[in-house]
Amino acid sequence: MNTEEQQIEQLKAFWNEHGKGIVAGLVIGFAIFYGWRYYDAQVRAEREAASVQFEQVVAALFSGDDDDLTAAQDFVNNNTSAYSQLAAFQLAKAAIDANAYGTAVSALQTIRDTAEPELAALAALRQARVLLAQEQYEAALAATNAAIQVSAFAAIAYELQGDILLAKGDYSGARQAYLTAQAHGAEGLAELKLNSIVAGS
Repeated sequence: MNTEEQQIEQLKAFWNEHGKGIVAGLVIGFAIFYGWRYYDAQVRAEREAASVQFEQVVAALFSGDDDDLTAAQDFVNNNTSAYSQLAAFQLAKAAIDANAYGTAVSALQTIRDTAEPELAALAALRQARVLLAQEQYEAALAATNAAIQVSAFAAIAYELQGDILLAKGDYSGARQAYLTAQAHGAEGLAELKLNSIVAGS
């Protein structure tokens, strides 16, 4: 068994050989730990601030003041959180109510450009309806084509495509779109629309 003096010498030798590495490891470990806590706190604070701002924007949106539309647009354009996409949907609705269709189309395009496929498809469908109301048929068809790429929305998108083609006077194209909508599971209105074309054309 080593004497106490030998043990001390061994400890000194170990420390001389590995001490700097141990200290460096501890420093790095503490830096990572406290750095992560700081980052986490910053992210949480940013989310909370975005949440509060989102609530303020949505509360103001439906006052009918054009300045509130502008403030909502600024929030959508300058915020990268999920609240930006939610605010864009609300902005689009308020803009439609105010007959500001260009603002609605722009807000929905922001969602299409930044959101996950399902949410982007929903925005594309709403955008297509706004464009149809403006008689911008080709742009509306392009929006439905984007929505078709997400299978859950295909039936609705094909039916809307039929509505757009019908508004254009393309009865053959509308008929095909309604048939395709039915093939993807659309029922009810799609069948009535199809039957009305057959009877009226």
